[in-house]
Amino acid sequence: MELEIIQVIQELSTAGGAERVAWELSRAFSRVGISNGVIASTLGVAVEGKTSIERVLPWLDRIPTRGAMRHVGRAVVVPLFTLAATFASLRHPRAVVLSHGDCLKGDAMVIHAVNAENIAQKRKAGDRRWMLNPLHFWVMLRDRWIIRGLRYRTYVAVSSRVATELHQYFGVPKERIRIIPNGIDTTLFRPDPIAGQVIRQEFGIPSNAKLLLFVGNEFSRKGLAHAIGALEQLPRDVWLLVVGSDNPTPYRKLANNARDRLIFAGPRLDVPAFFAASDALVLPTAYETFSLVCMEAMSTAVPVFATRVGGIEDYLEDGINGYGISTDPSDIANKITRAFSDNVLMNNLRNGARATAMRYGWDEIASKYVALLQEIQISKRMAA
Repeated sequence: MELEIIQVIQELSTAGGAERVAWELSRAFSRVGISNGVIASTLGVAVEGKTSIERVLPWLDRIPTRGAMRHVGRAVVVPLFTLAATFASLRHPRAVVLSHGDCLKGDAMVIHAVNAENIAQKRKAGDRRWMLNPLHFWVMLRDRWIIRGLRYRTYVAVSSRVATELHQYFGVPKERIRIIPNGIDTTLFRPDPIAGQVIRQEFGIPSNAKLLLFVGNEFSRKGLAHAIGALEQLPRDVWLLVVGSDNPTPYRKLANNARDRLIFAGPRLDVPAFFAASDALVLPTAYETFSLVCMEAMSTAVPVFATRVGGIEDYLEDGINGYGISTDPSDIANKITRAFSDNVLMNNLRNGARATAMRYGWDEIASKYVALLQEIQISKRMAA
């Protein structure tokens, strides 16, 4: 029987992590001639090849899920879509259903993040703002039903840390967990000096400055305060460029000596150009599951200075493609200073970063999904 894959994702686009993963997988499936479809309510990108789209509750895309009211919008959109998509998936009994968390039952579910661990990290940091986000409570109920209730045949963890958290928080048997990392578009994220220079000119950053890049929408969890603390200790030729939609006001106040070298770009869609403009990515984050931004940086030949959390620990190698850091600004500053002062080392880090990313191309990652979904198809046929 020919393999047919149905992905379920509320928004198919390149605007977010899970959304981009679903889109990249659909493209990779099409490139190898596999018939595949996507159940979604919001379509932000074009599809190609053998990918078909089934939109459910398309009017949901009128409700804003980004910006100031994103939490309220998502608390409405996500539950409604999940219920509608669950019924829609039943219309495809012969397909293997690959969900990104937006379907109450299926064959394989991709776990991009374990919400229980995310909340645990926020509690540990004394951050109670998560309680103001009603979506967290929906996700708690959803995860209890879907994951603890083992409503899927297989759970795909994007890193070994996620696999451990699935077993720890929900008791998922290890034999029902498969680790498949996220991939990266190495043609989109690639060195591009011209695009990088345009970004530097836009923000008035000298062409000879050493530029650190921070990318993330949750400045607190991603550790921006620690990055700014390190910037305060770094030489005056080092700048920090921040891309993300969080409120910059409290973080501007953290910069004294480096106030004129701290730039907030806000949310941007041309993120590849920002990587191309940078000399290193700094991410002293408290919690990640895979961290696409680190892989995007590496694909652009940008060394990564990040905490060893989540999936980052699976591919970050000291002296090869970057360095592991702590959340201590002095540790961050010392490691960046040593690297920036050694041209040979920086060149090796750039080459090593690009080589690492090349092992995570989407065709390679998609082949792992195809092998898994073929196994599931056979087991379904035998059980029928």
